Amino acid sequence: MVPIVFAVGRFREVPCLKRILAVKLRPLGETLLAGTCFETLRDAFPSARITALVRPSAYDLFRKSGWVDEVLAYHPGAVERRSFWVRAWKSGRLVGALKKRCFDLALDLTGSTRSAQLVHQSGAVLKAGPGLPSLRGFYDLNAPAGDALTAPVTELNRRVLKLLGLAPKPLEREGGFWPVPPEALQYADIFWKAHQFGDGEAVIAVHPLAGRKTQEWYPAQWAAVLGEILANGFKVFFTCMPWEKKGLEEVEKGLGRELPAYTGLDWVPLAGLYRKSVAGLGVDTDARHLAAAVGTPTLTLWGPESPGRRHPYSPERHPLVIQEVPCRPCGLPVCVEKKHQCMVELKPEGVLKALKQLLKRSLGA
Repeated sequence: MVPIVFAVGRFREVPCLKRILAVKLRPLGETLLAGTCFETLRDAFPSARITALVRPSAYDLFRKSGWVDEVLAYHPGAVERRSFWVRAWKSGRLVGALKKRCFDLALDLTGSTRSAQLVHQSGAVLKAGPGLPSLRGFYDLNAPAGDALTAPVTELNRRVLKLLGLAPKPLEREGGFWPVPPEALQYADIFWKAHQFGDGEAVIAVHPLAGRKTQEWYPAQWAAVLGEILANGFKVFFTCMPWEKKGLEEVEKGLGRELPAYTGLDWVPLAGLYRKSVAGLGVDTDARHLAAAVGTPTLTLWGPESPGRRHPYSPERHPLVIQEVPCRPCGLPVCVEKKHQCMVELKPEGVLKALKQLLKRSLGA
């Protein structure tokens, strides 16, 4: 165990950390990027009991990661939509559960008002987080965060860990950084057999849909790309959320055939499917982060957001197909400025060229 002694504002000392809370209440993709922070905490404090507080979508992935002893799930947005009495009851239960665990250390890797409040209310002996002006009073230790709106999220995570004298391991490594549980690999084997994919065949996972229409490409364009991929002997399957199935039907209509698809809510089987695939192709969604986390090369068709904050990957293994536009980033659910120029300008030929280059590098073809 790392011998850390902190003098905090109440003049108490923590000679060793036995109970640690780490909070990451962001969407799944950003939470996955914090995985190396949890890995680092486990390596630094192998005997500590580490609790992760994450959104429900990340619950199973963290529970089976081996980095934490306990996972608590909480979605601030879902709770805020409830009545005052329900919000008060749920918040009271969560805060009570946190206090009961008597944490030595609480780390805020989120940087939101709600996460800062929870870290403060946990009653941990030592509290640390990003030192945004509105949040500094919640922590004993504050990491530099003056550029929080522009800095990569991985850099902000690194600064918080640096307060403990720690540094996260690199995201990109052989086999990925996220542990894939055996049941996920077993599911992938079953999926392969069910759809008659050979173990030696090159299979590409395609995630064409997104949470916002402005992040999506067009069915006819997808059909053109997938038709060329299939014509060259590759196998393809779709991944999407259950409520996105109708969007897949539009792509299949243009393609003239149905393709295998994983449309489940559980992200653990998807980790196995991505690990077994030779590449992941799609738009800017949480799914691409999962593919990268388990070591699969990805090609992302980039839309209206800025890649600087949430694309900390090498262009060789995780390239982007991107069109420079003056209105990026917009963050809008509907394009009102340039008639969706960021995606309209992406052509099937350019996507196929980038995919060929990626496969050549990753497969040595």
